[in-house]
Amino acid sequence: LDELPFDGRMWESQLDAFGAEHEVHAPTLYPLGSSFDEWALGVLQDTPGRVVAVGASMGGYTAGAIARLAPDRLEAIVMVGSRADADPPERAPLREEWIKIVREQGPEGLWQAQAKAFFAPGTPEEIVERGHRVVLEQDPAALERAIVAIRDRPDSTEAVTSGVPLLVVGGDADPLIPPVVEEQLAAASPNGRVEILEGCG
Repeated sequence: LDELPFDGRMWESQLDAFGAEHEVHAPTLYPLGSSFDEWALGVLQDTPGRVVAVGASMGGYTAGAIARLAPDRLEAIVMVGSRADADPPERAPLREEWIKIVREQGPEGLWQAQAKAFFAPGTPEEIVERGHRVVLEQDPAALERAIVAIRDRPDSTEAVTSGVPLLVVGGDADPLIPPVVEEQLAAASPNGRVEILEGCG
């Protein structure tokens, strides 16, 4: 698993749970382009047939883009620690601050600025340190493209809640996306369901 690209390793704890009856793709998004639409199209190009789009955080935004661009390809959507709406305008200064940090301080600076928002209180140190290592592996230019993509992402709410089966998963201790946001998203879909995990960021 250490030889897998970043996104493959991110899901390593879940891969075995799918079993042999499912064909699983865990693509690395950053090389596929500079926006969620480009990433969604890249994923679709590399994944034949109908798909269940499962995404955590930015992967959830990508799943929303798949729902907008190719709804006929979707069996279902799973959004983990993610949301379907566009970035609110009041967050633009924060995104600009993150871009400046990445340019001046690299991945370590971004980690120092953001890490406290990633984990629930009491998260085991080995999990925090694993996240730290993953961040330090990232190319600064790719991190900047990711921040710009987050800032400029379009609203995917209508596509995500249009009727395709939707599972929204969140953590009850997530300061970035509080459970009420995920509960509202699931409730807006006729086939939506929400799972809030206790003690999880």
